[in-house]
Amino acid sequence: MGEVLGGEFLPSQGARAPEGEADPARPHRYDLATAIRVVREMETSAGRAAVYDEIKAKNRVYALVDALYVAAGPALLQPLILFVYMLKCVVSLGPFPGRGAEAAAISNFPNEHKTIERLAALVPDVEIGRVTIARGHAFSLGQLASVSAMFKAFPRIWSFLKVLVRAHSFMPAARIASALAFYMRFSRMFAEAPALKAALVASNYSPEAVGMAAAAHRHGRRVIYSNHAPVPANGTVVPPVLADCAMFYGEETTTTYRRRSRCAAEVGFIGQPGTARAMEWREGLDTIGIFLTSGTKADVLQSLIATIRVDLPQARIIVRQHPVTLLKTDFSKIGVDDPSTELTIGNPLDDEIAACDMVICGNSGVAMNVLSGGRPVAYLSSLDGIKFDANGFVASRLVHSVPWWTDDIYDRLKGFYQAPGWAGVMRSYDASYGADLDELKREAAAVMMRHLRTVAAHAPRGDLSDEARYVA
Repeated sequence: MGEVLGGEFLPSQGARAPEGEADPARPHRYDLATAIRVVREMETSAGRAAVYDEIKAKNRVYALVDALYVAAGPALLQPLILFVYMLKCVVSLGPFPGRGAEAAAISNFPNEHKTIERLAALVPDVEIGRVTIARGHAFSLGQLASVSAMFKAFPRIWSFLKVLVRAHSFMPAARIASALAFYMRFSRMFAEAPALKAALVASNYSPEAVGMAAAAHRHGRRVIYSNHAPVPANGTVVPPVLADCAMFYGEETTTTYRRRSRCAAEVGFIGQPGTARAMEWREGLDTIGIFLTSGTKADVLQSLIATIRVDLPQARIIVRQHPVTLLKTDFSKIGVDDPSTELTIGNPLDDEIAACDMVICGNSGVAMNVLSGGRPVAYLSSLDGIKFDANGFVASRLVHSVPWWTDDIYDRLKGFYQAPGWAGVMRSYDASYGADLDELKREAAAVMMRHLRTVAAHAPRGDLSDEARYVA
């Protein structure tokens, strides 16, 4: 059990092998233990703990489940609750690849779905089975076999769940347990579908993605990963990329993984999603966008809007909410007495970028989308209270940081984004910026095809019982 939950998977910042030397303590491929360690490292980080606390404070359903879990006690009911959560995860998967599929993909959130779509578009002749997570999948008749397999494995899982309830609160424990559940289900999928040659994942830390990656490697398949958002260079945890192939937005992503964690993959570049455009400047500020992160402070947002109104009383302000609504932050007062302030959620991102003359962001990767869309970004760290420059955009001189709104803000943005060298920084983050897109796609497709049509040399490691040492 200590192999999974004990010790540290990722080294502390700066603690790594000398340049050019491999660190034998760090894995080169995904397996069950590595998948669980990645999820544990992410879900027990300080940042995740703060998110969980905020969810429980603002979301009644999650607060109720957490309270019931605490009241249940660790001896019997808490492990059973985790097992029920594992069952829920397994039956939420679907549809599974058909007989003609050459690869399987897993995605959960909209950005991940779009990332898998981009990868599939690069190789249109390859049939990719798209697995997603949705409640509706639970009603498929094929789920009966999945439930049966989980119950058969229950005796081996029990001791693992008991360790989890002693070590972690409900939310991280459930996420860690789900990594095992997804691994078990995807192991069966690869065992039953020998035609599948690869797994495509759009996350290197979610339980479903690393669960599929570990199952694929265990059965001798290749793993292809692509980032669904910019990788925070100064994030508390930077999980490794132990895939065979990685399709990144640009060189800066590769640099972040190699500096902060590990990337063992052959790398290709696909650029940011959307169409990259040169920076556009307008005569005045008619429309200002404020694009929010999930941790936006409502009081700071209200104060910012009031400050803008003093300077630009007639301007249109578009407040774009973060699509993740678990936190249920109350923005109901935004725009109530101000018809020129519009609160949106779920609108096409490209349309809202195009509508703005400039955009104010906190610690959000959406800044990259805005810059690629040809609009200047003002970074305001106090908007969400996350550590300053979590994404590393300020240090690399990709975005301009401002302490607050000022009447000369647009002129300051012009000076920053028109400076010599900025376009080069942008290209390091977005390989499609100013590039020949057809050539970029051809090169990316060639990298992918080397892994989609070639089965990995690693031999399968037997049935699930071989992995029992990790859950016993």
